[in-house]
Amino acid sequence: MTEIVVLLREVIDGSGLGLRGLAERLRVEHRGGPPPRGYQTLSKRLRGIGLQNEPHLIYSIVSACAGEGRRQELTSRVTELLADARVAAPPSDGASRRRASATDRKLIAALDEINTLRKKLDRLQSKADRAEKQLLEARELLAATRAAASGRSPASTSPAADSAALRKEARSWTSIVPPPRKTPTENRSPRSSTREVSTSGEDVIRFLNSVPALRERTAASLRAAFDSVLDGERTGRYDLNTLGKSEKVYLGSRVEHFLWEAWGLKGRKHASIASVPLKFTWTSTWVLAPEHIGRVCLLVRASDTQSRWDLGVLEVTPEHLNRGRNRDGKQTLSAAGRGAIQWLFKDAPLPENVLLHLDQQSLAQVLSPDDNDVPNAGQARTNNLFRVVQGRLLDQAAVQTVTMQADAPKRVRDARRHLRREGILILGHQLNHPQIAEALGLPRPLKGQWVSIRVTRLRPDHGDAPFVELDGERWTVAGPDDTVEEGPNLS
Repeated sequence: MTEIVVLLREVIDGSGLGLRGLAERLRVEHRGGPPPRGYQTLSKRLRGIGLQNEPHLIYSIVSACAGEGRRQELTSRVTELLADARVAAPPSDGASRRRASATDRKLIAALDEINTLRKKLDRLQSKADRAEKQLLEARELLAATRAAASGRSPASTSPAADSAALRKEARSWTSIVPPPRKTPTENRSPRSSTREVSTSGEDVIRFLNSVPALRERTAASLRAAFDSVLDGERTGRYDLNTLGKSEKVYLGSRVEHFLWEAWGLKGRKHASIASVPLKFTWTSTWVLAPEHIGRVCLLVRASDTQSRWDLGVLEVTPEHLNRGRNRDGKQTLSAAGRGAIQWLFKDAPLPENVLLHLDQQSLAQVLSPDDNDVPNAGQARTNNLFRVVQGRLLDQAAVQTVTMQADAPKRVRDARRHLRREGILILGHQLNHPQIAEALGLPRPLKGQWVSIRVTRLRPDHGDAPFVELDGERWTVAGPDDTVEEGPNLS
């Protein structure tokens, strides 16, 4: 039951509902069966107290909190755990039962403590950020006051006097609030340096234009960054909207990491370019911090739903930002700011997330195949993926998301053998497969990509349709009225 408790708490945390929100959802969605539980009872059950007697509650929580892609998997997992719990009968010795119960309670208490500490850490970080903003305002006010008292402009005040006053002011603030901590991402950032390097927008554009195959490298890196955070092999996710709040923040760091590597900015050779801030968004605009004013910034935007991305350079000024600020002092880029961007690429194509763009009927057919001839569920889903999605490139991430297994190439090879009986060819990047794809009017697959199509023997009624010679016969793309026949042997 301990594993079930941990699984349920992870599902609830991932949904963002909380216990009270879960209790309300169970009440609203209640349809027959035992009455829905209230907040207090749910809290006890999720500490493991009496949970073994309420399998209906376990399935209801999974149904209410898990997304469509994970619901079936979690339901199967819960069924297995409940079966294991029934097989492993509770020890007859009362002392043994008490020891097992105490272990469960310790585990749940440890999880609660971790969540509490994480929330406290977030609150302290927010306080530190606010204190840093107030310190910056105090410095500006002090400089203005001194300038007014001496009748000079702020720029002409004594640097030594101002420095001493600012150090005194800083000590008064740091005695109240500790300095903001650095995250591991900041410590590992290739832009970290002992001094700030000044770089112009022309320098940045000149460097990027010198990168070989800049468009292709950038598009591939954005696709890889998205797929790495979605982690479809383990989670089965294919939609960025299903990410949690912390994962969406982490997405920006992954984009920066992948782009820096693709552009050759990992070493010290181009330190001045690597010092330029890179700001990523997948919404309509960017959010910039006060320290970005007066600096050149790289702006990247990508949309997985539109399969498009933009890359531009902007030297940020106060006029480029909207007047409103969030509590961290950050501002959004205004229409004037967007108009001042020097675009390197606008609406460039992003490799398609095929699963995201499938209609619901096709997606359900892929993820829940009815194929009794293939006992391996991952293999059955792979077969259906290439059976349903024909004529479109599929990459390794899409296959791994569908199978939720690491050996995507093995699953594809087996699918090629299974689907040949239906006349469906699966073409990859090896042997003469790219030439076959081009001859049939299909997109050319690169390494880690596949494309499937159903073929039939060429007949006079096909007219001048494109064809390819395989196994000593001519084959062309099959139409909906062509009968199903076994395809040629690609090997």
